[in-house]
Amino acid sequence: MPDKLTPSTEDYLETIYLIGQELPVIRVKEISSRMGVSMPSVNSAVKNLAAKKLVDFEKYGYIQLTRAGRQKGRGIYERHTLLKSFFTDILGVETAVAEEDACNIEHHISNITIDKLKRFSDYLLRNKASIKNWRDNTL
Repeated sequence: MPDKLTPSTEDYLETIYLIGQELPVIRVKEISSRMGVSMPSVNSAVKNLAAKKLVDFEKYGYIQLTRAGRQKGRGIYERHTLLKSFFTDILGVETAVAEEDACNIEHHISNITIDKLKRFSDYLLRNKASIKNWRDNTL
């Protein structure tokens, strides 16, 4: 498995994964636009991801996730989605705050904690009265 990724590199990988879910081809320009960063920054990040064997690309060509890159990108996105859902659907945090917090935490939370958080979230969402009761008594 590739070396540990930095939060910034994970953000690039997650963005590439999401673009790949929406568009038939992934270009530097699209990543730059989505992330609000310069094209040279994207090129540098893509080279880094290629060195870790998470993407394949040719200069001025399309970017494609490798199998490992797709798995890692999907995992990052799923962590982000779970955290945001927990914050909004269970804790009642405003969407914009939940989005920012999820983006920050997704890079530092362990797989063990994510797994337990997922099981806890699933339990609470099956028992919505528990969520309402908790909110009514704590907020």
